Amino acid sequence: MCAPMELYRPQPVSSASQPVDQNTPPAEAAARLRDGAVLRVTDQYKTGAEILAQLARLLPPPGPKAPYAARQAAQQAHWAAAMRLLAPISGHKLALSGAGPIGFLADLYPGMGDFYLPFPQVQDMHSAWGRYRDGVPLAVLGHEIRPFYGTYVPTRTSHLELFGTWLSQNGGNRGRAADVGTGCGVLAWMLCRAGFEDVLATDISPNAIESVTRDLRRHPAPITLHRGDLLDGTDGDFDLIVFNPPWLPGAINSPLDRALYFDSDDLFERFFAQAAARLRPNGRIVVLFSDVMSLLRPDIAHPIRAELERGNLHEVQVMRRRVKPPRGSKRRTRERVEIWELARS
Repeated sequence: MCAPMELYRPQPVSSASQPVDQNTPPAEAAARLRDGAVLRVTDQYKTGAEILAQLARLLPPPGPKAPYAARQAAQQAHWAAAMRLLAPISGHKLALSGAGPIGFLADLYPGMGDFYLPFPQVQDMHSAWGRYRDGVPLAVLGHEIRPFYGTYVPTRTSHLELFGTWLSQNGGNRGRAADVGTGCGVLAWMLCRAGFEDVLATDISPNAIESVTRDLRRHPAPITLHRGDLLDGTDGDFDLIVFNPPWLPGAINSPLDRALYFDSDDLFERFFAQAAARLRPNGRIVVLFSDVMSLLRPDIAHPIRAELERGNLHEVQVMRRRVKPPRGSKRRTRERVEIWELARS
């Protein structure tokens, strides 16, 4: 297990704050958060949840036709206000009536007594504990995973199913593969199930490495873990390098955001340069992507097409599949997930 201090954790808050409880009108508390006040909940978990619900009504997101930048700015403003609502932690427990257990508190804050955490991060931690405790079944793996706090878990599986189709059709060498930015390790396990003898899984997040380490004890596989940015600090060449990058530009407020948004202009350029240099003869690079960026940000060049224009790699094939709507939802989407298979030119 990683040393607890190496793991990402929300930072304890010690700044001055004003108490709020069930006698404080939620709309009033939400307005105070919007205006810059720092508040601490003193009685019930329900109190904090109601205040944040009112804040969401007070600072609603722009409509779907609003410019992407406007939606991002509104999201950041809402996040900043919500983070000014604090929840008390005592003895590795959330010290509010009606609060459920959060087992991660003992892992992340050993030796700490009483302190405060932003309420939205407590909510995230509570949800993450439920997934870790109960497990998340994934049909593409044939087993469940138990993701550690701060580790992204896919809520949609269309891209994973499409990658499974690609794997079943790929007749290349199944010696050594790399899963770059492994997250909770789904692609790494899929590679093992497809017959790869040796899989290197990398991630910049210590929580992701911790998560896959714990799951490997439950589901042993020939996976070697490395903490680092992309392929930095790793050795050797690969028959296959797989990358499921973030699909949209945006602000990063947490490790989970890093799985969804990229804030580095050279992320893809650095990945492709490293991957191309590490391919074995007849090796392949496979990128799991989506056309959602083209739909939302047509002003930004498609990063994979931009790489192909540089001429270092060429396209072998592209597979596409329309995204399935969430179960029970009638909402339709134009988005399609993509599998880009590339080879060195």
